[in-house]
Order: sequence, then C-alpha cells, then structure tokens
Amino acid sequence: MKPGLLAVIICFAFISKTYAQANTTASPSKNNAMKQYSLLVRVPETYGSEQAKVAGPKWEQLLAQWKADSVYVLSFAFPGESYTVSGSGKSVKKETVLSGNLKVVSNIVLQAETMEQALELAKSCPILLYDGTVEVREIPKPVKPIQ
Repeated sequence: MKPGLLAVIICFAFISKTYAQANTTASPSKNNAMKQYSLLVRVPETYGSEQAKVAGPKWEQLLAQWKADSVYVLSFAFPGESYTVSGSGKSVKKETVLSGNLKVVSNIVLQAETMEQALELAKSCPILLYDGTVEVREIPKPVKPIQ
C-alpha cells in the first residue's frame, strides 16, 4: 500500500466511521433555520502517515465538539482509488485529480445559519496545520418536482 494512501486512511478513518451517524439533537426550530454546508478537505500529495497519526486525535476531538454543538450532519473519507471519466469518448482513467498539489480526501457536511459561520467552523479543521485546505460550499435545498 502506498504511504500516502495509508496516511489518508489513518487520518480520515475517524471521520468515515461516523458516516452513518447524523446528529439530530438540535431543536427542530433551530434545524429549520440552518443551512447545510459541504467542507471539501484537501491534503498535499506529501501528506504522510506521521502527520495523519498526529491529526487523527484532533479530528476526533473536533467531531465530538461539532456533535455537541449540533452542527455536525455527516462525513466520509475517500481513501481508495479514484477514476475520472472525460470527454465525448467517455474515456476512463485511474488517476487522482490534483488542484495544485492538493487532493480531495474527505467531505464533511455541517449546518450553520450563514456562510460566515460555516467558514469559522472550517477554520478549526486540523488539516490546516499541514498545509491542507478546506473548501466550503453551501448545499442548496432540493427542488421539489412539479406534480
């Protein structure tokens, strides 16, 4: 197994083990005012298992805090291989897409009232200590189909 893949698995095992556990402890009126935000977590290609071992407990602590604050919805890691499908020929290639030298390794869904609040939550992600990035996007409400 490649060291980078092992690092991703170690670091984000803490996140992915909570995939099926949505936090529903917030009051219904508070949840209705909240919007959902996707935090796309990226790590440098050079991020290794030593960094992941140090970051892992920090992630566990952060997730516990987000759950206690009723902002956590779900999370999942992408530790496996990735493929791209591209062009009109629909060619398939086994590859990791990089942005600069960064690759997406997990997605976290949180709830907040505003983008500013979501950005403040993202600033607490441990991956930032290792030159990672967290991209924050609002998840639009589903559109109901016309009956």
